[in-house]
Amino acid sequence: MIDYKTLERLRSIDDRSWGVIYKSLVLYASQKLNKAGFEIRSEKDSVDAEHFAVLAIEKVFTGVRKWDYNKYPDITHHLIWVVKSLISSHFKSSSRSIVSAGGANELLSDSEEYDKFENYDELTDEEIRIRDIPDEIFIENEFWEMIEKSFGENKDDHAIFSEWLQGASRKEISKGLDIPMNEINNSIKRGLRIVKKTFKKS
Repeated sequence: MIDYKTLERLRSIDDRSWGVIYKSLVLYASQKLNKAGFEIRSEKDSVDAEHFAVLAIEKVFTGVRKWDYNKYPDITHHLIWVVKSLISSHFKSSSRSIVSAGGANELLSDSEEYDKFENYDELTDEEIRIRDIPDEIFIENEFWEMIEKSFGENKDDHAIFSEWLQGASRKEISKGLDIPMNEINNSIKRGLRIVKKTFKKS
């Protein structure tokens, strides 16, 4: 069940903003489904991008997927992680859906690009976060703790990665901390490797 303060925070978002948020979620879900080559084969599979967008919003309003607005003030980012999780769960549970061989591999192996960091310099910060960061990180505190411990004595790297993870761009961090961009990139890539390793264990 959702707590009162979170519910009031959600209600404070005006209708126009919700319209923009909804369109963003539908666009993201549509891209994710198309990327996986998903095709409907049964009534159970009769879902589309709008279904996942609506379901994500419902789960946040009911408190099933808790929104920590102090840590993640942008509700759109949180909802995108929820949509991503819902789509992933749907593919796992639907035995009669078709996912093309290439598309399935692409969906399941997104994280495999951590090691080579293909397209890293071509993607925006938000695209990297959506592609490479499991939504559980933003929901389960245990993953935050595991990731922090994995950085060990590299406190600066952890601070940079955490700031980037919460929405700051690489350029903003570089300028704000007066640190060369190549060092910022190295810290973020180190964090992505840690995330990959952490979720392989979980």
